[in-house]
Amino acid sequence: MREVAAIMRRRYLLIVTQDGYAKRTPIEEFKPRHKGTKGASALRDEQLLGGAAIVGDDGEILILTQQGKVLRTSVNEVAILSRAGKGGRIIQLKNEDRVVAILAL
Repeated sequence: MREVAAIMRRRYLLIVTQDGYAKRTPIEEFKPRHKGTKGASALRDEQLLGGAAIVGDDGEILILTQQGKVLRTSVNEVAILSRAGKGGRIIQLKNEDRVVAILAL
């Protein structure tokens, strides 16, 4: 029973890139680093961060774009991937639009 409770309280780093890709990565994949190290990357070289938030298994997020588009979606709609994963398309953007912020509700 404790294992079920531990899974239900799991926390993720939710990342949305400026070009509309999103993923949830378990917090455990980001180990503490020491001074002088490069840290841990969760984005690919060509990706730019649009927003990030700590989320659980439930709840909702708002995704806001530069041109005023707003998407409200469930956290469960975002795929759970490793740090190396690209993520899945969460919002369709027009030519010059980009994600500028996210908000966990």
